[in-house]
Amino acid sequence: MANALIYCQSGGGKTVNATRVDGKMNLLMCSDNSQVVLNNPEFKRDNLDMKIISNYESFIKDFETAVKSGKYENIILDNLSDIFDLGILEMEASGKYKDMRKAYLLIYHALKRLARKSGQVGCNVIFTCWETFDDDVVMPDGTIGKRIKPRLPEKIIDSVLGLCNVVGRIENKIGQDGNVHYYYNYVGSAKMYGKDQLFNRKYGKPEKIFNGKDKGEM
Repeated sequence: MANALIYCQSGGGKTVNATRVDGKMNLLMCSDNSQVVLNNPEFKRDNLDMKIISNYESFIKDFETAVKSGKYENIILDNLSDIFDLGILEMEASGKYKDMRKAYLLIYHALKRLARKSGQVGCNVIFTCWETFDDDVVMPDGTIGKRIKPRLPEKIIDSVLGLCNVVGRIENKIGQDGNVHYYYNYVGSAKMYGKDQLFNRKYGKPEKIFNGKDKGEM
């Protein structure tokens, strides 16, 4: 099985598109209340179970339980940026950490372990993230610009993305039918993070992220 991370700005379609993934039965584990968008009739998912991530302490255990159930072809963790924030807030509120650097380190290690494990379980796993921008970086032509990236701590972003088979940014275009059509951009460059180790695609449809039947489609 495989794992993937998709990202875009808040409200850019992470939950709607991640849950489009082909699968007889999928699970959405959501921390940021964005599951409410699926209440809209046009986004109804008959093949989807949903679980709210209400606290950081139990979410990895809940993820492991879902994996062991063997019920799901795909598990979507929505979203990793917010799950990190949730963990820090809970640890700060617990009063157990006089030095919060220890709390940060514990979460760094937990998320790196999660990214590694997600590629070694009996189902596919999709992480979602909000996006942010690097400070100014030097482009190949020598100009200065900003690189779009998933919003994860600098200390773990390379580890998490390196452990994912697919990294894609959600983008969209207006089709000939006049409607907005979403696709994943997998082209890694100095301007954005992206890769597709599974099928070497540049672009692809959210439904086909793990089966490669959309090679080059936008």
